[in-house]
Amino acid sequence: MQTSERSASQTSLAKGVIEIRLRDLSDLLVTSPPPYKGAVLTPDAESYIVREAKQVPSQQPIHLVIESAKPLGVDAGQTIAAYFREAAEIESQNISELFRGGRKALLIGLLTLSFCLFLAWYFTYEVAQRPITRLMQESFVILGWVSMWKPIEIFLYEWLPFWRRRKLFQRLSAANVTSKPPQASSRTERTAFGAQA
Repeated sequence: MQTSERSASQTSLAKGVIEIRLRDLSDLLVTSPPPYKGAVLTPDAESYIVREAKQVPSQQPIHLVIESAKPLGVDAGQTIAAYFREAAEIESQNISELFRGGRKALLIGLLTLSFCLFLAWYFTYEVAQRPITRLMQESFVILGWVSMWKPIEIFLYEWLPFWRRRKLFQRLSAANVTSKPPQASSRTERTAFGAQA
């Protein structure tokens, strides 16, 4: 039974369909206290939706199907879209902040590299050649290039996880959301998001 359910779930995900089974609205949304307005996804709901959305092929549009025995009473589609739009905007801000820090690190790295290469040159041509001189020269070259590690890491690698999350949140903000009563086969006692109680 569980194997067939898992297989059906994987087939649905391949088609871009994410099924969300609820006991009531509180499984999905938390009403924001004053002075904030509106509602936000519960941490469990966000975690479930994001985890399932990662398994949907990137070229496949996402469709959220909410099964709830009770009327939701709110436009869940608009709330979910707004929530993930804001999450995508936060990731954009994180990328901007990371690149801003990267530019500062690059400036510091270039200045340090230039100074270290100058010192290495000085020890090569202006100081009597001894073993300790050679050691100092190599040390300054290594130190100079190590100072470039952080900006290189930022501009080559660190921004990618933020970009991937932003892209996923943008896809979720554009997801088509529908709600329906639970099917007869899913009327058994369940907790939120289809997990067996």
